[in-house]
Amino acid sequence: MSRFDTPIERRGSNSYKWDGVRRVFGHDGLLPFWVADMDFATPEPIIAALRERLQHPLLGYEERSDDYVDAILDWLGERHGLDVPREWLMFCPPSSIVGIGGMILTMTTSGSSIAMPTPTYGPLIDLVEHNGRRLLRNPLREADGRFELDIAQLQATVRDDTRMILLCNPHNPTGRVFARDELAAIAELAAARDLVVVADEVHCDLLMPGHRHCPFVSLGHAKSVSVISPNKTFNTAGVPQTTLIVPDERLRRAFHGYLDTLQLNHDSTFGAAAMIAAYRECAGWLDELIDYVDGNHRLVAAWLADNVPGVRAVPAEATYLAWLDCRALGLSEQAIMQRLADEGGVALYAGSEFGREGLGFLRMNVACPRTVLQRGLEGIKRALT
Repeated sequence: MSRFDTPIERRGSNSYKWDGVRRVFGHDGLLPFWVADMDFATPEPIIAALRERLQHPLLGYEERSDDYVDAILDWLGERHGLDVPREWLMFCPPSSIVGIGGMILTMTTSGSSIAMPTPTYGPLIDLVEHNGRRLLRNPLREADGRFELDIAQLQATVRDDTRMILLCNPHNPTGRVFARDELAAIAELAAARDLVVVADEVHCDLLMPGHRHCPFVSLGHAKSVSVISPNKTFNTAGVPQTTLIVPDERLRRAFHGYLDTLQLNHDSTFGAAAMIAAYRECAGWLDELIDYVDGNHRLVAAWLADNVPGVRAVPAEATYLAWLDCRALGLSEQAIMQRLADEGGVALYAGSEFGREGLGFLRMNVACPRTVLQRGLEGIKRALT
């Protein structure tokens, strides 16, 4: 029996994922497969590190330790083969979204445009559109049942007022691990047009077997930013920590100004302790997690093929998020979501949460015990067959 097979009761714990379903979906008691956190216990070394930190009675401002930076550098080298200078690392404690938002505010101007492969993580779209920038959509191209970057369309889309390309790598929601040559083509375009490229890489540790992550900063484009975090990997969203890898000194100076102005230059005490423990002591736990999540992805794909022929799971290369193609059902998104809640008793994200290119799809979080996942699949069958 796997350590990930044990259900953990989260209702009544102020869980956004479990206790927030009524507010978001209008129903009590739905099985939640929407928000991207895991229903697995955070690794014990992380919990132990937090307990140890609490032995000291003061929780004031702290300096960032050498071990903090070393833990990140060692993880990047051991896990991803990436060797970067210490000075390239920058930190934004609240979240990756706050860090990416800061890059948008400091590296682009109001009224300028930002290109983005779509569909994509919804808050990234909001960062562009709610900050007075124009979103240039670069729809992913479907080929043989998977999604690829459409470089030709991106080249045609970029305008004179474009200042940035913003992408998820690995991709949320489709689960693609973009190939090095795909990303190199973006880097070449960005260099030719003098564009900043910001890559949201918070899912980069969650690679399914046989796949390898290519950090965007490894491609040599100076005006690039890779954003990483242990929070998705080790289920520590409640003690956030975010690292930005920024090769360009001018970008670093501008971003420092943003952090200082908003007083974002101090890490969370517990986020720092959790991150160090995660990167130092939890690689084995992560390997077990990946095997389990891969098994869940395979279960979803096979079960839907056998029981809900109108729904197809796009092959998952990374993340614990399954991208479900429901277009063959011939139903509107509203009808699908209503049936899932009313008849299936399950809560999934509608594809339109990731932009209009997501219409006809659902995103399902499969990071849960297999017994819970099976109940969710049975709910989808009740609702959609």
